[in-house]
Amino acid sequence: MDAPRKPVITPQERAELDALAALVLGALMAHDVTPDGHGELVYISEGCIDLWALDAPTILADEGAIWMMAPREERRLLRHSFIEAVRDAVPWAHEWRIRDARGQTRWLRGMGKPRARPDGRTRWTVFVNDVTDSVRARALDLASDDRFRRIFDSIPSIAVQAYGPDMIVRYWNRGSEQLYGFSAEEAIGRSMLELVIPPALRSSFDRNFLRSLDGHTTLNSGVQWLQRKDGRTVEVQCNEIITEHPERGFEIYCIDFDLTPRREAEDQRLALEAQLRESQKLEALGTLAGGIAHDFNNILAAILGNARLAMEDAQGQPHIAESVGEILKAGSRAKDLVQRILAFSRRQPLQRRLVKLQTVVDESVRLLRATIPKGVELRVECDPQTPAVLADPTQLQQVLLNLCTNAWQAMADRSSGQLGIRLQPHRGPPPQEAAGVVLEAGVRENWPETNVRLSVSDNGVGMDEDTIARLFEPFFTTKAPGEGTGLGLAVVHGIVRDHEATVHVQSHRGVGTVFDLYFRAATSLGTDDTADDGTDAVAARDRRAGESRILYVDDDELIADLMLRLLRRAGYTAHVFTSPVEALRAVRDQGLAYDLAISDYSMPGMTGIELARALRALHPRREVAMTTGYISAELRQQAPAAGVSELIYKPNTGDELLDAIERLASRVQHGRSGD
Repeated sequence: MDAPRKPVITPQERAELDALAALVLGALMAHDVTPDGHGELVYISEGCIDLWALDAPTILADEGAIWMMAPREERRLLRHSFIEAVRDAVPWAHEWRIRDARGQTRWLRGMGKPRARPDGRTRWTVFVNDVTDSVRARALDLASDDRFRRIFDSIPSIAVQAYGPDMIVRYWNRGSEQLYGFSAEEAIGRSMLELVIPPALRSSFDRNFLRSLDGHTTLNSGVQWLQRKDGRTVEVQCNEIITEHPERGFEIYCIDFDLTPRREAEDQRLALEAQLRESQKLEALGTLAGGIAHDFNNILAAILGNARLAMEDAQGQPHIAESVGEILKAGSRAKDLVQRILAFSRRQPLQRRLVKLQTVVDESVRLLRATIPKGVELRVECDPQTPAVLADPTQLQQVLLNLCTNAWQAMADRSSGQLGIRLQPHRGPPPQEAAGVVLEAGVRENWPETNVRLSVSDNGVGMDEDTIARLFEPFFTTKAPGEGTGLGLAVVHGIVRDHEATVHVQSHRGVGTVFDLYFRAATSLGTDDTADDGTDAVAARDRRAGESRILYVDDDELIADLMLRLLRRAGYTAHVFTSPVEALRAVRDQGLAYDLAISDYSMPGMTGIELARALRALHPRREVAMTTGYISAELRQQAPAAGVSELIYKPNTGDELLDAIERLASRVQHGRSGD
């Protein structure tokens, strides 16, 4: 069998190929392919050196050297594309990447056409040229467009639009859809003026745009109010730049940031800063209140105590009694103001116990009837079936007094004013559908089936929405300067919060206001002596003063002198000292006898706690009490450990102090012989 004839190229064909190769860039190649598909390179021009860094004889000797320069995967694609073209006898074109003999990476593009030969072979004439620069540029262009579009679409908070000098939108990302409300399908092909520029600004915007376009400078950058699809305006930060594309010409890219979240965050930051300032103000107020409580309360105690003694001495002298009564009123107001400041700054700990709110209402009404104007009608309704609650009765009385005081002060015509207090059971948790301001101080879960609602209503001038919104802010008041501290409802806020209760506030201008307070019912009413029955302790008091000896220690001479007179007038045997060291020496060294010791807390040389420890060490069974203007949580923990039986708040009226003395003295009526 004859061997296949080796492909040859005639001198004339070589001359024709050389002439053609001289006219083109790159390399010219000729392949002869047999009918069975076997092909061989028969010609390659000297342009191959620029492409593969190999000369023609080297490549003709080993054609595979230039194809092996392509990566494996690209070799497979290159071979497959050429085989398909040969099989189908159609023109061939393909791009592939190589690393040439110098180690440089290039992109090549080959194009070839087949032509049948008389000997049955097919000659493929192929042009191969270097397209590295154009491929890289095209790849970068496409990659850049695709990359940035994917980036822009993945950030919904950034709105990006692209448009030409005619302001017709060419690109509209997802952020633009969210910000302006138009989908990409709706926006592309329409004018930016029509889409986002408010009608009143379109003419000026168009003029500015054209002037900026002539200078190829940054366009309408800055904060602008643009228009949404629904007609609403939105504040955005616009940043526009001009780019020049080799095919598309000038393009303007606009990057917009919605400033609404930033404004909201800024408003929230300002609100938090305001709250922080108020908190710092309250902290400073609490620190100041705690710091001055001792000295100031000593002064108030001296005023109130001496006024009480003077009132007893003024019996039968009405004009003197009236003046002393005014002193007592003013002193009581000063005392209440200090208590409100301390309560609001939370310097007084909560003491919750089982209590029926009717006793709180009754006591509050007794105080209110002496203070509200005579023309104001006070209506009180208390349902006896109202369950007890776990509460601090003193603080809830403060809440009721604050609400009622605000109510009658809000009445423009007090001659026809109506003030209502209503206590009744309430089924289930507080209603969620209540209108007005809702102060949810406690969680809504786990409320008993029946609870308590305490309501305070008035027919006053009412409040507008702005006032209602700031109702519980500290130091906020609608009263004239000097007539209100702005602490009344803030105190209510704090106390309600501490009781895990809820307040609903409804108010209308010209109609009046209703405060509904909802409290959880206590799970058990307990024993009869647990709940407060409102009995006046003064009426049932039996001091047995002649049998009790009192040791009283206070470094303030005014208080010491006052207490000496109060105790002696009440019939007690009183030993009063202004120095805790001297008092302890008298007991320890001189054998001073006493049944009950009462000491101030803050004293130079020795605190009340230290004195209490020393006295209890000498006489373990004798009671020790302590007075202070600031009863802190720390003091409540330290006092029992030191043997203190009771903490008495200053300033106290004579009756309050004597009540405390009677309670303690009754425990030790027979204790002298036990020491």
